[in-house]
Amino acid sequence: MDEPLIDPASAGDVAKCEPQALLDVAGKLTRELLPQLEAARYQVPDLSPAAAGDWDIAQGYAGTVVRARLATCDSLAFVMEQVQRVVDDLAATAGTVLDADQRAGAAPRKE
Repeated sequence: MDEPLIDPASAGDVAKCEPQALLDVAGKLTRELLPQLEAARYQVPDLSPAAAGDWDIAQGYAGTVVRARLATCDSLAFVMEQVQRVVDDLAATAGTVLDADQRAGAAPRKE
């Protein structure tokens, strides 16, 4: 298991952000998790309309299966949106830190 970048017990009042670590995590989520979630949306089994036959109770179960499939697809879409938000937030935070570092490096030193 990877060791944490910051040991919480010794960090004290220090806040540290390593932009490249954030970008690495965002990239891994984008490359590995999002494609799996997208593929899962198309792997949810479907029930053909004729599968249940014409028996009324079976038709009711078929309707339940269809609603469950749609709810599953909606849930996967929601999870994908949330993962994309995390990716965007990680990238934005890394960009903010990099910009702040550049501005701090370019600012004249006060003595």
